[in-house]
Amino acid sequence: MNEAPTRNGFTLVEMLIALMLFAVIAVGAIGLLRFSVDAELASRNKTDSIAAQRRFLSVWTADLAQAVPRPARDQAGTAHPAFEANVDGVVIRLTRSGWDNVDGAARPSLQKVEYRVTPTALVRAGYPFPDGAAAEMAAEMLPLTGAPSLRFRSKDGNWRERWEPQLSTELPVAVELLLPQVGRPPLRIVSLVGVNYQ
Repeated sequence: MNEAPTRNGFTLVEMLIALMLFAVIAVGAIGLLRFSVDAELASRNKTDSIAAQRRFLSVWTADLAQAVPRPARDQAGTAHPAFEANVDGVVIRLTRSGWDNVDGAARPSLQKVEYRVTPTALVRAGYPFPDGAAAEMAAEMLPLTGAPSLRFRSKDGNWRERWEPQLSTELPVAVELLLPQVGRPPLRIVSLVGVNYQ
């Protein structure tokens, strides 16, 4: 009696087909994983960019809104107007009120601040005293892809490209800041200046 041999495995053709199907599924899974990772990175970069813009906008508008018409002196004793723009590499320099003194240090509630442009970012530096002090280390506020531009609204209601006050205590009514962005129109920020002192 001859019994037919039983098959206990796969043929070579069946194995090749199984491996090919597995390879197709693996390639699809890797593509899906790659897409998910790229989408996560793009989302994180966009979220970080929006967060940086919001942090900058918060500090920028607070500084300008709390500007006071107080001229200041530099380390050499030279008098400077209360609000300067585009002078000595400074985008703007002003004296602001509302500087919290949580540690009770011997300093005024007024702070002189300035914004400068580096090759990669807009930075902000504060001064420990409005008169005769050197600027503290600058903090990066916002990454830049190009130089920002400013316009100033004077009390007569006109926008000016340069800020040239008649009095050293004169403040603009508003400042327009245009920040270039890659592949998009510039970010336009219009902020009121010295809201409590106009």
